[in-house]
Amino acid sequence: MPLFCLLASLAGSFAVEVAPRTWTYYVEMRDGVKLHTRMLAPRDYVEGQKYTVIMDRSPYGQFGIELLADLFVPAGFISVCQDMRGTGLSQGNFSNWKADANDSLDTGNWVIQQPWSNGDIYTFGASADGLGAFTTNYNAPSWLKSQYYIWTSSIGYEVIYPNGALLYNLLNRWLTGTVREGDLERCWGEFMENEAQTTWWADLTFTGNYQLVTQGKFGFWAGWYDIFLVGNLAAYHGYNYEADPSVQHNSVITIDPCGHCQDAAPYFTEDIIAGRTALGLMQAFEVFGVRPVKKNNIKNVTFYVMSSNDQAGVEAGQYWTSLDEFPKPRMTKYYLHGDGSVSTKKPSATDGLAETSTYVYDPANPIGTRGGNNLWSDAPCGPLDQQDIDRRDDVLVFQTPVLTEELPLTGPINGHLFVSSDVIDTDVMVRVSDVYPTGEARLIQDSAVRMRWRNGGIEPQYMEKGAVYPASISLWNTSYVVAPGHALRFAISSSNYPRFSINRNNGILLADPLYPGDNITATNVIHHCEDYPSYIELPVVNKFQLPQIHGIKEEFQMAYPQLDYDVMMEKGPELLERMMMTQHGGY
Repeated sequence: MPLFCLLASLAGSFAVEVAPRTWTYYVEMRDGVKLHTRMLAPRDYVEGQKYTVIMDRSPYGQFGIELLADLFVPAGFISVCQDMRGTGLSQGNFSNWKADANDSLDTGNWVIQQPWSNGDIYTFGASADGLGAFTTNYNAPSWLKSQYYIWTSSIGYEVIYPNGALLYNLLNRWLTGTVREGDLERCWGEFMENEAQTTWWADLTFTGNYQLVTQGKFGFWAGWYDIFLVGNLAAYHGYNYEADPSVQHNSVITIDPCGHCQDAAPYFTEDIIAGRTALGLMQAFEVFGVRPVKKNNIKNVTFYVMSSNDQAGVEAGQYWTSLDEFPKPRMTKYYLHGDGSVSTKKPSATDGLAETSTYVYDPANPIGTRGGNNLWSDAPCGPLDQQDIDRRDDVLVFQTPVLTEELPLTGPINGHLFVSSDVIDTDVMVRVSDVYPTGEARLIQDSAVRMRWRNGGIEPQYMEKGAVYPASISLWNTSYVVAPGHALRFAISSSNYPRFSINRNNGILLADPLYPGDNITATNVIHHCEDYPSYIELPVVNKFQLPQIHGIKEEFQMAYPQLDYDVMMEKGPELLERMMMTQHGGY
């Protein structure tokens, strides 16, 4: 795998010139299902010697991202890589990760009984592997000593159904490209039957269980445009502030701009490899006790401060910062007004402006996806231009005045809208974009709320014609400096397909045999008046809270002086792109 080749070079200095040793097992789980498990020993492996294990369990097979665990073998570890049940060469049926807590425990218990195990296991999980690795904690195994996570999530519902709206393309393309044909209908059906946040999601929701983490050091690698951003941040917070007191404040996190979204790399080019940094891997070696990261500039929380890719943006942002903890933003309400403007001034009856804005949403003519936290090429990702979309009749546009000074944002973005409609259910979507002086409107973040789930719960709550309903929308997080000469735009609509499934406005649930039913055209109304002041809440920080560091390249070179950083910068984009195509079965 190309990324394996790239990253393996970082560990290559630990290798000695002796042939590596590999064994393959079929490890039996408690229910009799046997899982294909590959073990790789160091080249200087000595029979009878005891080793710490790096364990990675994956649905992508032995030549997928399981190989990433092998990076640590030259440092003296044994890697144990296993195909999750129902995938790769393993027996059984894929369980939507619901069997992974017990499968992890059974596998770990088998490992520590082997003559080459010293009884300690670290887990490593990227993407879907990480979803399973989080479940390892449910059984609190004594052998679990440390964990490292890349572009993955400790929560399930919010990354598939943000605010109740199905991320259709992500789920559909992943299932159809990964699970076996015989499991596909059942796996898809389980997700549809649990459109509400039922107890079915408990196995994929580590929130409220972080106290089970009682030992070790932990690392996280996230991406601002990543599909799992919100669940990655939740995990870092939980491990750092809600775990057993003995291990709190013992985690590190790196956030690059891209995560899975390699298409965004050209917009973020400051001392990073294809929009990403090698620091994440360096911290993985530190978490596993191989080699510490030099601490001149690097602290516990390191992230990329994004901005526009014009000269004003390069001067305002486009750099790395590293802090002891995330900055505390001043959550600031930016109100929508009847003339299409946005300001921090709350609407008043004396303004003389329209109190509502109306648009017509036809499910037969949905808006196509353009950018955002996506994975597949048919739902392109990253900070793409929204100009054409914003000109549509079924889009409402609200915009700040052109900024005369920088507006630094770091933290969560939330929408708080007042909505009415003439249908029983509809979607309301918000996009936050950076408007360039040239007219481009590049997407910063977006999300949706499916109105029947606006209050959560396990029963849909439908709308009555003309009634006004509050709707809250989490637009996840960002770190972005809006440059002088630019403006912020909030665009509101009701479709973004295939990123989100199309809401037919008829209220039929996804698992209903009648789904999707007939299309019903909706007239949707956004209220922005004294009684119903709709606003977008932005995480405003002071620039001094985001000090620029210049040490990413230097830290890398100090840690790995034998490697040519500039060559890696040149070759990294191609290698990472090929890795992603391998990992997810191509585009």
